[in-house]
Amino acid sequence: MLRRAYPLFLALFLHASPTWAADVVFAFGPMGGAVVGPAQSSLGLLGGELTFVHYVETFELGVGGFLQASTVGFERARFSVGPQVNFSLLGAEVGAMFDTAAPGRSGCVGVHLAPFVSSGYASLAIQTGIPVVPLSEGPLPRWSVTFAVTLKLPISVKNGPYFPWDIDMK
Repeated sequence: MLRRAYPLFLALFLHASPTWAADVVFAFGPMGGAVVGPAQSSLGLLGGELTFVHYVETFELGVGGFLQASTVGFERARFSVGPQVNFSLLGAEVGAMFDTAAPGRSGCVGVHLAPFVSSGYASLAIQTGIPVVPLSEGPLPRWSVTFAVTLKLPISVKNGPYFPWDIDMK
């Protein structure tokens, strides 16, 4: 099943991005990946992401925000929110991370840092979670790194949804 998904993901990622100059674009979609860290075994990540980006008129510069909600190994929930900036395909998220408690560790609030590559339809991110403040009893968890893949449907405020098959490939 996964082998069949690779060509689709690659086609969406390398597909020419629509021109979003002087536009506000919302995008949402499912997110999956793996979470690794020094104090835990590798766990799966399954959730979703909502982003909005305001694109500057003459550049491929976008400034906006993100909201993510996911389950980590089906043992705890993670929420992240904050601003993001991107130029062409490259971008970064910086925000707050909220992790619920799990066996052997407290829930926490922390810092979310994530460089990413995005085509508008798909993104690859390396998210770092740095716990700062415990929210419950138990030891504060250590940092973690998440390798996340998100498939998105961008929706322009001016023009509505951008489907991959509607893009002019000029």
